[in-house]
Amino acid sequence: MIRILKNLRSQLVGDGILNAGVAPSYYLEGLLYNVPSDKFGKSYSDCFVNAMNWIQNEADKDKLVCANEQYYLLWNDSHTSWEKANAEAFLNAAIEAWNDW
Repeated sequence: MIRILKNLRSQLVGDGILNAGVAPSYYLEGLLYNVPSDKFGKSYSDCFVNAMNWIQNEADKDKLVCANEQYYLLWNDSHTSWEKANAEAFLNAAIEAWNDW
């Protein structure tokens, strides 16, 4: 699943939809780390849709943590966390790309 997000990010950057550096690999991995196991389905498309829906509609984004569980994943003005605006830019672009696929 992480390869899908990273490849999608590369496509979005290559197409000029997303700026390079907005969605570093470490933060994409952290994003998926927080998704409950039961959201991962039988197909990659199910996994993507379930994960994105959970992140956008169910998750308390202020409580998401990095994979090391030492820092919040989404936090502004912190060198250990992903800026919230950058995370939202990636999520919105990824969902729009998926819906237009």
